[in-house]
Amino acid sequence: MEPNSLRTKVPAFLSDLGKATLRGIRKCPRCGTYNGTRGLSCKNKTCGTIFRYGARKQPSVEAVKIITGSDLQVYSVRQRDRGPDYRCFVELGVSETTIQTVDGTLITQLSSGRCYVPACLKAATQGVVENQCQHIKLAVNCQAEATPLTLKSSVLNAVQASPETKQTIWQLATEPTGPLVQRITKNILVVKCKASQKHSLGYLHTSFVQKISAKSLPERRFFCSCQTLKSQKSNASKDEAVQRCIHFFACICAFASDETLAQEFSDFLNFDSSGLKEVIVPQLGCHSESTVSACESTASKPKKRKKEEVSGCSQLLDEAQVTLSFQDWLASVTERIHQTMHYQFDGKPEPLVFHIPQSFFDALQQRISIGSAKKRLPNSTTAFVRKDALPLGTFSKYTWHITNILQVKQILDTPEMPLEITRSFIQNRDGTYELFKCPKVEVESIAETYGRIEKQPVLRPLELKTFLKVGNTSPDQKEPTPFIIEWIPDILPQSKIGELRIKFEYGHHRNGHVAEYQEQRPPLDQPLELAPLTTITFP
Repeated sequence: MEPNSLRTKVPAFLSDLGKATLRGIRKCPRCGTYNGTRGLSCKNKTCGTIFRYGARKQPSVEAVKIITGSDLQVYSVRQRDRGPDYRCFVELGVSETTIQTVDGTLITQLSSGRCYVPACLKAATQGVVENQCQHIKLAVNCQAEATPLTLKSSVLNAVQASPETKQTIWQLATEPTGPLVQRITKNILVVKCKASQKHSLGYLHTSFVQKISAKSLPERRFFCSCQTLKSQKSNASKDEAVQRCIHFFACICAFASDETLAQEFSDFLNFDSSGLKEVIVPQLGCHSESTVSACESTASKPKKRKKEEVSGCSQLLDEAQVTLSFQDWLASVTERIHQTMHYQFDGKPEPLVFHIPQSFFDALQQRISIGSAKKRLPNSTTAFVRKDALPLGTFSKYTWHITNILQVKQILDTPEMPLEITRSFIQNRDGTYELFKCPKVEVESIAETYGRIEKQPVLRPLELKTFLKVGNTSPDQKEPTPFIIEWIPDILPQSKIGELRIKFEYGHHRNGHVAEYQEQRPPLDQPLELAPLTTITFP
């Protein structure tokens, strides 16, 4: 009777649906409730299991505010009349106007804007347009902000580009005018550049577009506003394709510095047929295959040593197993340089002297020659006779002068101890100085630091810094300051031990300005008044 009663309840137009299936629904793995396959979470309120995270709704990309690191308000605005990938810059400011009234003079602040589209800029200079253009109106109502991208120095060192390109990118990244690369949309980015007549604000747009079609291979295109439109549309020669602009390498370094972006733009990072050399995301700061293997071996040694110590603490230490790797020794050299760059002393320290085996210097010389096809020859070779100190005899001294701060960092950087080009200090009450470590600040994060400036001011003590002097560090400097590496082989000929000398200079910064060193003499403590001694007699 029950089946017949159920059949009577089914409407006539649903009688031919056939057997019921579970298509379009699925069981919750936690509570067993049936949910739709498109659901993001379980509809059972007591369960609340999240199946997948939905894509965030993208904010309007009509206008995006750029992080400038200052009071300058710059916006990237879409040009509606040209297409979705055409954007321009708009600068907003505030101007003061005086109004004479019966009660006196009133000072009123009026918002003003300047659009850098050639047509709008020409019309504004000629006074043709009285009202604001559509781009300025979009910038005034802007609610979105650009996403700053991080640039890691280890990635910049690993990119196969000329030293001049790396130096220029590093200089742009360290300038206090916002992050080097900012993301506006999925394909469009804003990159800092040198201010010119064409790019007076010091920013330009770049885009990475990948077109996939069934008939042909995926097509990857890169556009930069520093290039002319004619060269973008025409078929450029292979030589022009190989020579990528500096803004392309800046974006590539930013992509490789983040794992998520590296996966998203992996086709551009590993694409070689368009003239881009293969850029590999560096592992542990290593720069070549040989260096990677060395890093892996040194990284695995501490684990092995730890197991041995746990399992056999009562066993005697095997001297043959005690080893010092090249990277461990190089980390000690970097730490020694850090200790020498103290604010309390002048910027001309005594040379740092190390006695190391020949194999260590061979590895160091290989780092000095990174970026060139051949070994870099020393700047000078000197033969001298030592008579007044041991060891006596005739020796040869090889000297290298490094005038690029990026190359110095590339030589001395290790995964355990990256080279710090600047060091911060605080002054104590007694006149001495102490190293200052700012909490929760990523060493290589450039964009994140500038992103915090516009949100809330960070309270910091008096900024006292020391910086490594390499190259031209002042505008009126004629000769670059070198970082000197000297090598005297066979100081101990039987042991194959040589003498390594490192000479360098460092400067002092006080609140962002170069300060000359002044000898600090802490005040002497007041002398203690001692009671007169008394004679004690014993019976």
